[in-house]
Amino acid sequence: MDSEGDDGLALLQEASVGGYIAVGPRSKRKVRRVQILGGQTYPLPKRTASCDGYNLNAGVAVKAEDRAGLERLSRYILRPPLAKGRIERLPDGTVRLGMKRAWSDGTIAVEFSAMEFVEKLAAILPPPRRNQVIYRGVLAGNSKWRREIVPRPIPKPEEKPSKKLTPMPKLNLDVPRKPWADLLAHVFGIDAFLCPNCGGRMELRCVVQGRATPKVLEGLERSRGPP
Repeated sequence: MDSEGDDGLALLQEASVGGYIAVGPRSKRKVRRVQILGGQTYPLPKRTASCDGYNLNAGVAVKAEDRAGLERLSRYILRPPLAKGRIERLPDGTVRLGMKRAWSDGTIAVEFSAMEFVEKLAAILPPPRRNQVIYRGVLAGNSKWRREIVPRPIPKPEEKPSKKLTPMPKLNLDVPRKPWADLLAHVFGIDAFLCPNCGGRMELRCVVQGRATPKVLEGLERSRGPP
């Protein structure tokens, strides 16, 4: 991965893929592994290849009618990047991440310092404003053959309305409406004209609009003080 400028995330991701530490006292050193000494090595499964920190398995196939198998595969693809049950903090503060299965070289876990573990967590964050799924070949967005292989959505049949739509009645402005305060009291049980100080009834004298509002408020503020 090419790092541009001060893109620290790209450097962390490059170190994570390469299997070494990017920052801290152990910078540019390999990640510490816990291996089975003198034990049996575990070869890679069939139809599995590993190169430059990546591994690919092509041994899983799901038939078209196997809905349960498709669900299991979807759950596996959508699994979280880390399993909390495999994370262990040792007495010296080291963080150990256990593997689901032993690797072909006998590795059963990797160990990090607290800062190194945070570094690896930052490396799995998706880069900002970048697509997480990139298609190449005939599936690429600018491929001339893409429209020939990508399935098109099945058009839905047009539903004929069983009944004719009734037009909305026109609003009659001549009918008197309930005041806003009455609506508040009916819906929320709030008396908008109840004075919070004396408990008496307030009256609406006028509605001030436009540029006169600041002048009216200034006059009301002056009227509260001494003459």
